Amino acid sequence: MDEPAHSIWHDIAASGLAVFVRENAWAYPILETLHIFGLAIVFGGMVILDLRLLGFGSALPADRLARHVLPLVWFGFGLNVISGSLLFASDAVEFASNTSLRVKLALLAAAGLNAFFYQRFEARRRASSVAPSLNDPTRVFAVVSLLLWVGVVTAGRMIAYIK
Repeated sequence: MDEPAHSIWHDIAASGLAVFVRENAWAYPILETLHIFGLAIVFGGMVILDLRLLGFGSALPADRLARHVLPLVWFGFGLNVISGSLLFASDAVEFASNTSLRVKLALLAAAGLNAFFYQRFEARRRASSVAPSLNDPTRVFAVVSLLLWVGVVTAGRMIAYIK
């Protein structure tokens, strides 16, 4: 994609924080490490929750597991927003045109929407249900979530290889 001679991405890349991340020998590797830790927390938590919704570990109620795991997932997500934003800023012009990053962000948005619709409609209905078995919509949300998060991780890895 052709960038105009000057864009918001140039301004971001020229910011003091972006220059620090780009030019400091330790900043970028530390941010990448924090991003991987955040990813492990988010992805691990979501996989555990989704597998529970698919019926694994049925002795533990899904809502109880969610109460313990989701705060950690949100922590990891926050860590990734901060570290990812700083990594992006370090070379905003290049990253803004990166197809893999765009795919990652689109899949991340889709995963967020899937979680929102699950919480909004299915989790409440299932919580009020007296049926002990998991229903099909719950399983669909869980499978879609797993696929989207695998896609997010894969697209994230491809950022360095597919421009």
